[in-house]
Amino acid sequence: MKNLKTIVAINIAIATGLLLVGCSGKPITLPTKPVHEYKNVEKHSYEVTASASGFQLLLFIPIDINDRQERALKILKEKAKGGYITDVKIKESWTYAFVGTSYKTTMTAIVYPSR
Repeated sequence: MKNLKTIVAINIAIATGLLLVGCSGKPITLPTKPVHEYKNVEKHSYEVTASASGFQLLLFIPIDINDRQERALKILKEKAKGGYITDVKIKESWTYAFVGTSYKTTMTAIVYPSR
């Protein structure tokens, strides 16, 4: 009986640990460039938008949830084509579905072309 309680306690600890790891994400950082690389090019700036989504199945199982910001930033950088990204705005939205919740991250930024 004591051995069974130990096994149950270990299984609960492992399940809790897996749930906590599944709910963690990585912070994103935007690169910085010296001001002289994009100075006086305001008239050539343009806006770019990128989105990434994830799904929380049955409000319990995360699918592509934790790295939404990282994926959206990668798409934003691809659309910037090497230009300087500034004035980044991040919008988070969600929508209920029958079997879970869909989460969407949208990033909008101004891009200054590099010289």
